[in-house]
Amino acid sequence: MKVEPVRPHVYLDISIGARDVGRIVIELFDDLAPKSTENFINLCDGVSLDGEILGYKNNVFHRVIKNFVIQAGDLKYGQFSSVDAYYQEDIGKGNISTVDPPNMIEGENLSEALDAPFKVCMANSGDKNANGSQFFITTYPSPHLTGRHSVFGRVIHGKSVVREVERVNTNKENIPKKEEIVLIKDCGKWDESMPVPIFNASYDTRGGDIYEEFPDDDEHIDKESSESVYEAASRIKESGTLLFKAGKKQEAFLKYRKCMRYIMEYIPDQDQEPEWYEKYIDLKKKVYLNLSLVCLQLKNYVKAVDYSSYLLEMDNASSQEKAKAHFRKGSGLIELKKNNLALVDLEAANKLVPDDAAINRELTRCQDLIERQKKEEKAKYAKFFK
Repeated sequence: MKVEPVRPHVYLDISIGARDVGRIVIELFDDLAPKSTENFINLCDGVSLDGEILGYKNNVFHRVIKNFVIQAGDLKYGQFSSVDAYYQEDIGKGNISTVDPPNMIEGENLSEALDAPFKVCMANSGDKNANGSQFFITTYPSPHLTGRHSVFGRVIHGKSVVREVERVNTNKENIPKKEEIVLIKDCGKWDESMPVPIFNASYDTRGGDIYEEFPDDDEHIDKESSESVYEAASRIKESGTLLFKAGKKQEAFLKYRKCMRYIMEYIPDQDQEPEWYEKYIDLKKKVYLNLSLVCLQLKNYVKAVDYSSYLLEMDNASSQEKAKAHFRKGSGLIELKKNNLALVDLEAANKLVPDDAAINRELTRCQDLIERQKKEEKAKYAKFFK
């Protein structure tokens, strides 16, 4: 019987701008790349070198290329102290080894193919035997790099965090823009007793949601099958609904957003699979309505208006669906103090479903607010003629 090695793990807690995103957990291949692993653990823990504490805490991801890699570990020029320091021209040139310094680490596990995302590798400047503190995580198969970089780990938790880092806006040098600085806020050793806090996704499995946040990363679905992806999307939606009913509205929002991602990325061709296309469209309408509702309750009124508008732009929405969308859009616009625009949507909702009590109450509220605003403006301008 094959015995799997028990490998060490580390974590990186990531923020983008002023927003915490979550934790990346990395399994390290100490059996295949022992020196690279030792160096990485040292820097996650923090290590004293020549009287200076070196480590990844407060280090930035200084190179982000979508569908390729995200890179960090410049401990000389990439330690974040200020926005201005972050943009110095030498960023990306510092590479320090904590194993037998000042010598660099020779290449290890070079034969492992870089044929998948989420592999963790040593970064170098062209010499595969000159490795130090800089590392990268693949976000797409990169077979052309095989044999040129030590492969010393893989991401096992927090793949959605990697994907969010990958999607930040960058300048022409592939450095994240100032307002989206990607920072390692904390790091260290990790074991199974420790949590994996994630703030940009919900990993609650209720309703049967066992799927990755981004469908391309999931191994449970058959990406060539519209039925397989539709089943996954439906389960994700049901998970969101169960969370919503349980009062976990932010998690419900994250689930519905995830469901929409599966729908949009794998919606079948209308001509080739008309029946599945209609099912996807029907699910899409339901999720837009769910998103508009949960955003209203989370007081994210801009998003509530956006999702309602998306539904109204769709063909073949029923009168009931359009009424709900107009109602929720109008409610959001009232909260954004755009009462005249809200009135248009609430009147449209009332016309579609004239006997709905909630719509009638909101319409009356909107009319009262407009009338009050007119009276206040009239009183304000009257002062100038006294």
